[in-house]
Amino acid sequence: MAGLAGCNSTPPEGCAPEPQELLDSEGHVYRCIASEDCPRTSRLTLCVSDTDVLDECIRCLETKCVRVFPEVC
Repeated sequence: MAGLAGCNSTPPEGCAPEPQELLDSEGHVYRCIASEDCPRTSRLTLCVSDTDVLDECIRCLETKCVRVFPEVC
């Protein structure tokens, strides 16, 4: 089953770190309707798909701007 999820010997829940919410200077989560609404640096891109993240990117997830990390397995 783990092989089907993209992980050979690591449990599926260990493959990709949880998305990290983007916070403003006051500690509030940036809100969004689309990924383009989220602030990002020149080093971070917008996520182009909901699966198979290969590089760290920014996405709008449930009206919150989050940083998404690549799978580690």
